[in-house]
Amino acid sequence: MKKMFVAVAFMACLFQSLLAKTELVVSYAYPWFNDLHNKLKEEFEKQNPDITIKFVAPTQNYEEQSARILREKVINKLPDVTFNSYSYLPTMAEKKVAIDMSAYLNDKESLGLSDSMLAPTTIDSKVYGIPFASSLPVVYYNMDLVKKAGWDKPLPRTWDELFELSDKVNAIGKNSVFFGETDTWLILALGLQRGGVLVNEKGKADFTTKAWQEAFEILSQLHTRAKMPPLKRSEAIASFYAGNIAAVIQTSAALTITEQSVKFPLQLAKFPQPSLESKGKLPVGGSVVMLTNTKNKEAAMKYILFVTGEANKFVPQYTGYMTSNAKAITQLQDFFAKNPNYTVAPSQIELMTKWPAFPGNNTLKATNTLWIHAEKLLLGQSKDSKGIAAQATKEINKLLP
Repeated sequence: MKKMFVAVAFMACLFQSLLAKTELVVSYAYPWFNDLHNKLKEEFEKQNPDITIKFVAPTQNYEEQSARILREKVINKLPDVTFNSYSYLPTMAEKKVAIDMSAYLNDKESLGLSDSMLAPTTIDSKVYGIPFASSLPVVYYNMDLVKKAGWDKPLPRTWDELFELSDKVNAIGKNSVFFGETDTWLILALGLQRGGVLVNEKGKADFTTKAWQEAFEILSQLHTRAKMPPLKRSEAIASFYAGNIAAVIQTSAALTITEQSVKFPLQLAKFPQPSLESKGKLPVGGSVVMLTNTKNKEAAMKYILFVTGEANKFVPQYTGYMTSNAKAITQLQDFFAKNPNYTVAPSQIELMTKWPAFPGNNTLKATNTLWIHAEKLLLGQSKDSKGIAAQATKEINKLLP
């Protein structure tokens, strides 16, 4: 009788283990990604009933996400999968947080991926991240204010044209333009589109070069000429929604929420170039997905390849971000035809390049230092763009290895 009881108990335990689900812990930034991630979780778990997804509460931005992940690395509490900014991928690879996924990408074409799509996430021939939600800087226009200002030409294509429009909008007593993210992405865009580099061949920053001098001068002109209002980003976005600002320069990722929030005709345009002949690059923004724990490696890779595969079609529909997956793009043609604003960012793909980062242990501090100095020009605390550029160079180089 005792042997029979032991046998039954053993079979029951075996049956339970067969039914047990693999739980993947997934971490990401920005609460407004919640709906998208929940949709992907729902679709993935339908197809993979043996795997369940557990989300960590999202951080407020990529800086907080990076700091959290680095802390979790120290205490050996990393999640299975992490979504983070393109800009912090080099740091995550250097700190051995991100794990090389190249072995799972031998047949890229069948996955809807390509070498060019993976270029921004490839370091030393190893793929440490797969593009999840990509964005490029664009300009959001309140077409009511644009027309009231008497602008009867195509929307501005260069910075000179944007400042010409800003003069007209300011003349009718409205705020013309707001430039800003909560990080240095748009500042980098100004420099890279002029051929600037964040760190030179000596591993140092130099914002006194011609490209960066011009970029810092644009930051100053946004205050001195365009009279950019001295508002926090959240305040400026609310003012734009209310119809009081003619143009906002920001990520294409905000398109869905912007369309839901405004009552005026909204039109997107490309990020202004230095000239119509300019072929400068723009840093790709958004998030990549990384494998950050080998405990449930096979299940984690199944999830990663799912959310970056055909299911990536949900990304532009839920957020305004671009998909980088070829198979997802083919499924979105009807969506693009009905929603032309969603085609503006992808029309700049040929300009897309890596989001560069400062090297060493002080990446976050150096990035924040650049933002602090740029903000002085944007808010009019200083009009000396050359002096600010030199000061930023000096302070940031003290933080670099």
